[in-house]
Amino acid sequence: MSTQIQNKILTKGQGAGGANTNKHGLNYEELTDLQDNIVIIEKLRFACKIYFKDNKDIVYFRTMQSQLFKFKTDCIDINVKKGHGCKKPDECYINEKSKIIFIIEKKFQQVGGSVCEKIQTSEFKLWQYNRTFPNYKVVYIYCLSDWFKYNCQAELEYLKYKNVPVFWGNNLQYKTNIINFINNYK
Repeated sequence: MSTQIQNKILTKGQGAGGANTNKHGLNYEELTDLQDNIVIIEKLRFACKIYFKDNKDIVYFRTMQSQLFKFKTDCIDINVKKGHGCKKPDECYINEKSKIIFIIEKKFQQVGGSVCEKIQTSEFKLWQYNRTFPNYKVVYIYCLSDWFKYNCQAELEYLKYKNVPVFWGNNLQYKTNIINFINNYK
């Protein structure tokens, strides 16, 4: 874990989840935000048209939280009921040319709890997002803190089996790795 990330997280206190979900989760989301690696081409009402600094050739629309559904209103299958946990993606990049939506879900944990169960839900969320946006391929990605490496090994094995990409937000190369994955996805 990088010292910078570790210090910021540890100075916030112990634990996560429960009453501390926003306190710790939001801090982790800020640390792993790709904002400092993008160039904004145009700001729209619910999205920004962007490209990643190292590749001007691929243009995306970036949304966060409930902005995805507001931005893509005309692409939603209104007959699909909204599933719990599928309403506010932490970070989202849409490639209109290839019709791919990259949803990045971020999970931070420092102590035990039921959070391991949360990363078991990728299959449902993929199914739900693909039905909601039928004209797009959805790629569901996890950004996890190092705690998961040691405490959710069966879940990580399952994610690998299901081809759900996992990136480690504490890794110094996190942003480079996830941007390369998005830019090179076929």
